[in-house]
Amino acid sequence: MSFGKLGQRFLCVLLSALCAFAAIHAGFTGSAEEASNQYEEGILSYLTGSSSAESVQAWLDGPEEELFRHPVEWYFLPLYQSGKYDFTLFASAYKSRIPTADSKMANSTWLNRMMTAWALGADVPAEEIKAHIVPGDIMSLVYGLHFANNTGVLYFSPSELFKLQCEDGGFSLRGDVGDVDVTAMTLQALTPLVTGQSRLSLSEEEKKSIAETVERATDYLARAQLDNGGFQSFGADNCESTCQVIIALCGLGIDPATDSRFQKNGENPLTTLRRFRTADGAFIHKEGDAPADITAAETLCALTAYERMLAGQSSLYMLTRSLLMEFDVEELTPTPEALTPTQTEKSEAKTEAKNSIPRYRFYVTGAVIVLLLIALAVLKGLKRFTKKNVLLSVGMAAVLLIITWFTRFESVEKHYSGTEKTNPIGEVTITIRCDTIAGEQGDPADPVILPVTGVQIEKGETAFAVLEQITKENRIPMDFTGSGNSVYVKGIAGLYEFDYGNLSGWIYLINGEEMSIGCGAAEVSPGDRIEFLYTKMLGDDLRGTE
Repeated sequence: MSFGKLGQRFLCVLLSALCAFAAIHAGFTGSAEEASNQYEEGILSYLTGSSSAESVQAWLDGPEEELFRHPVEWYFLPLYQSGKYDFTLFASAYKSRIPTADSKMANSTWLNRMMTAWALGADVPAEEIKAHIVPGDIMSLVYGLHFANNTGVLYFSPSELFKLQCEDGGFSLRGDVGDVDVTAMTLQALTPLVTGQSRLSLSEEEKKSIAETVERATDYLARAQLDNGGFQSFGADNCESTCQVIIALCGLGIDPATDSRFQKNGENPLTTLRRFRTADGAFIHKEGDAPADITAAETLCALTAYERMLAGQSSLYMLTRSLLMEFDVEELTPTPEALTPTQTEKSEAKTEAKNSIPRYRFYVTGAVIVLLLIALAVLKGLKRFTKKNVLLSVGMAAVLLIITWFTRFESVEKHYSGTEKTNPIGEVTITIRCDTIAGEQGDPADPVILPVTGVQIEKGETAFAVLEQITKENRIPMDFTGSGNSVYVKGIAGLYEFDYGNLSGWIYLINGEEMSIGCGAAEVSPGDRIEFLYTKMLGDDLRGTE
């Protein structure tokens, strides 16, 4: 064999080795589109394998106990958008998944499930959607805007989202520092308004404001990208954050595989997914973790969004509605008549409110009026009944009445005394803990501020009402703002929000479930387990712990 032929063969082997190395490094062979298809096949194989179904269609048509064991809304979105599957039996089964009037869940969860039901043909009253969109609750605003983009009904002003943008251009659940996940998910809702896919009609001024908001948020994501091409949230370089960014970029028509802003050291959001892929096609939250169903589902969403962008189709959350459901969601929600108090209830409420007014206010009011009359008589007798003196006397009387009626005076013993329940319906338990900071400098070593304690409740009481009662009875300082549904707990036992960073504060759980609705809106039932916990990372440092 000549040296020439030997050299050619050596070069062929060398090139083959380099190609193989590149394939291993990238985690796939061929183009980014082929990689997306390869990853998608692996996720679907993982889904059917973990559910013991012969195919994806068999899983969709399978029993509810197996179907809803998975994060079904996350899987539904990409599977539905693929147009490859029949959702007739799925729609029938999903009826049991739709929240009823007395369901306890976060507003964003309610909206997410209702959007799935809407896509399958259910009618969702606009009033119900509006009732679950809460200003300041960014995730309910995000899902509410997804609804608006699809239905063409403006449930709230987009400015409610604009004013939540942080100075760095990002968005977060709370605080003034952007978070990658929240920013990407907010972008996903805003981009149809920029690309013209939304069914909403907005003014040119509103469109301009949205475009500026989107540009700042996109720049934030580019700055937040890690040197390895991925993204992190709550300090963890993870797969889901990268997936949410991919979905957001694809919605804007930005190719994450080629756009120069998102190329770092030869890596980009798509290639970095290989770091989270297992040998069997599943995906993990972060390196070293076990495969996670929700991670696989979110990755499938990202891959589908990428494929739709390449095909020139609409963004992931712009849905083509089917007509598979045969009922109106209004059947599951209270009618306006049911929500309107009867005349008897109004009368009883007025009587109760009147009886709740402290008697001393009436006594003091009478005394002030008598003193005012005496003062005026004295002024007249002293021949000092001038306009100036009369106005001064009346003004002083008015100040006393304002103080009397707008200040509640009570003894320390009464303030900290227990609240007697006239019509108790059962008992809940409540505990207050600060495990995340216990033992740190300046804080007590004992993380238990209040051990598990039973509290009698009446119908309609909320988690905040229970907290307010139990802190009073145990003389635990508690500070809050707002009232009713919008009440917000700022501090307990001298431990306040932001004491340990921009993401620190108090969250509450009911039966182990973290809820985004205010604790003043979450009604409790007998047997419920309420926990108020201090977090330094918006609850991420508490997940997986009791």
